[in-house]
Amino acid sequence: MRATETFNGASLKMVHDELIATIEQSAIRLEQFSSDRSNGELLQGCIDGIKQIRGILCLIQLKGIDLLAQELVEHINEITLGDDAGIDKKLELLTSAFFMLPRYLEFCAQTSRSMALLLIPYINELRQARRAPALPESHYFAFEPRKVSRQDVKTVELQEDISIVVRRLRHMYQAGLLKVLQGRQIKSSFAMMCRALERLESVCGATPVGNFWWLANATLTAIHEENLRITKSRKMLFSSIDREIKRLQFEGSAVFHREPDASLVKELLYLLSLSKSSTKKSMSVVTAYGIRPLGYSDSELAREMEFLKGPSVNTINSMVAVLSDELHSTKNILESAAQNGADVLADAPELVVTLKRVAEILAIVGLVSPSNSLKQEIEKIQHWKETRKVISPDEFLGVADTLLYVESTIAGLGKTNMSDEKLAKINALTRDDAMANNQIAEAEKLVIDEAELGLGMVKRALSAFAESNYDKTHIINITPTLDGVRGSMFVLGLPRAAKVLAGCMKFIDEVLIENEQHAAVQHMLETFADAIISVEYYLDNLKVDKNADTEVLHIAEESLDALGYKVV
Repeated sequence: MRATETFNGASLKMVHDELIATIEQSAIRLEQFSSDRSNGELLQGCIDGIKQIRGILCLIQLKGIDLLAQELVEHINEITLGDDAGIDKKLELLTSAFFMLPRYLEFCAQTSRSMALLLIPYINELRQARRAPALPESHYFAFEPRKVSRQDVKTVELQEDISIVVRRLRHMYQAGLLKVLQGRQIKSSFAMMCRALERLESVCGATPVGNFWWLANATLTAIHEENLRITKSRKMLFSSIDREIKRLQFEGSAVFHREPDASLVKELLYLLSLSKSSTKKSMSVVTAYGIRPLGYSDSELAREMEFLKGPSVNTINSMVAVLSDELHSTKNILESAAQNGADVLADAPELVVTLKRVAEILAIVGLVSPSNSLKQEIEKIQHWKETRKVISPDEFLGVADTLLYVESTIAGLGKTNMSDEKLAKINALTRDDAMANNQIAEAEKLVIDEAELGLGMVKRALSAFAESNYDKTHIINITPTLDGVRGSMFVLGLPRAAKVLAGCMKFIDEVLIENEQHAAVQHMLETFADAIISVEYYLDNLKVDKNADTEVLHIAEESLDALGYKVV
């Protein structure tokens, strides 16, 4: 992986032991000062130690860590004597940075390379504490964006005021942005955001601001498709894009030929390069801006960051997958025992071991109730193995019932986060409630999946309609399909979504099928597609949270209103 800056390894080796000793001494003084806040001698000793560390790092020109040391100096100079509650956070940040200094030096010594960008998150924590602007991820990305001139870019002719269109598109972008900031429904949320940027590009055409939407759309698409991490700094970038949309909303076409913020463009280009995306959209942007490839990917960068702060933790979804596999194997053994007798259990010593492992993991993550239930069944199974008694069907059903309960709980865990509140709700569920909830959720998911398939067919039909110079044979079956989706909304008890779909059906029948096409049909199709995508996004949210906010449907209602079909 080529993500390194040149540094003198021999110089680091010469000062390494002295540097580590100074760091450790300063860390000890800081810990002692934390317990004795009035001891100015300890604080001054720590300050002197950090200044010495910074001086050594400047001499060996180790990029990144010298800036971290400089921030430590700035930070510790704001520490005051006495018991001040506000100092606790500052001391906590200093302690974290002291941990990172030797870890990064160890990294450089072991790998014979320096990666300054790994330290940006830690530098920014200190900068944020003293209210200094954060460093962008592209801080060490030595690349100056060039101006881009695109040819043959089509601009959609607007039939309404630009501020109205941009306001609607900003609403669409913000609907997706909110969920991304919350870490929920990432896939569909990015689709909404990218759709808004694509529409903004069509509105602004081959202008500088149009090029910006083109770049932003390509970058956000690549971030999603290549599964880049959604870090704090990247969330801030997404919010910065929203501010650019706001500027267009309130200043209108006056900003069309204004060059966008160069630092924002550079950050987008860096992330696009980091994504390693090879799609046609990404490559066209890379070629236009002349971006040189990075020698590392986001996943490789993440692994190096994990190396710095210790072993990584499995995600909830991976844990759910492992537990589900474990339970599947145990169910097969128990099913065989039910058919062939308890002797099967004696030949499967891994059964109890596997179940104990599942019970322990459940307890560790806070799922106490299912863990305790499983432990009770383990005692039964151990007794069966030891006595080799004849097991009644009812006894087997009891164990199977518990496994189904645990499986349902694990399935629910994969659809939520690991907050104390969520875990408390899961633990409070009775066995019957947990299984019933899971079965109902599966049934509702099937209905939603069918509805999403219907909307997918509608989008494909609309695309074929546009590409065939508005041949109506492509859209003749859209209304029945939408009617089926509308019926699904009634089944799920979602009247607002059903009303939106009824408005969509009217538009199709009265405008696209009955009337002759006119000059504004392309703009109308784009606006109508916004409504369909809004409903699709809402359905995707429902799969995760059946109480999903219906406010996202306001985008669809606005789109239909712009087409002359107000949803009451």
